[in-house]
This record gives sequence, structure tokens and C-alpha cells, in this order.
Amino acid sequence: MKKQKKPYWEMTTEELAAATREFDDPNYDPPAKKPTPKQLAQLRLWQRNRAVKRSTLAISLEQNLIEQAEDYAATHGITFSDLVSDALRRLMRKKSA
Repeated sequence: MKKQKKPYWEMTTEELAAATREFDDPNYDPPAKKPTPKQLAQLRLWQRNRAVKRSTLAISLEQNLIEQAEDYAATHGITFSDLVSDALRRLMRKKSA
């Protein structure tokens, strides 16, 4: 993408539409940027802190449900454990409301 001559908030509707046209494509996949060393250090620290607060749990689920959940988690960029944790939190909030 080219550098803009003026900020988006100062563009006219037509200029903004032209400048952001590539994002209208539903298949647009921007290139990933490598994290900086500082960002990597922050990520590793966050991961270590979360790992310390987690426990392992053995449960039985239908194989088909596990496969669907793993596919969903992978396509949304989260882990299976995070998917299950988030679902449990939402269910408990909904039940307590």
C-alpha cells in the first residue's frame, strides 16, 4: 500500500474509498509482521504467567464435537483450551444474569 499524502480523517469520501479499496476484498490477507524483540519478550512473559495459573482437566466429549471445536479454534487463531474457557465463562455469565 502506498503512503498517503494526508491522514484518513482529512480525506474526502472518494479519496477514502480509493485509499481503502484493497480492504473491501473479503479475501484480503495482509502480510504478517514479525514482532519486535520487546513484543516477543512481553508475549513470553504473558504466556508464562498464564501457564502458571492453569490446571489440566480430563473430560469426555464426542469426537465430532472435539474436531469441530479444534477447527473453529484454529480458524479464529485461538487454542482449544482458550475456546473452552471462553465458552464456560460466557455460559456462567449468562446463567447468573
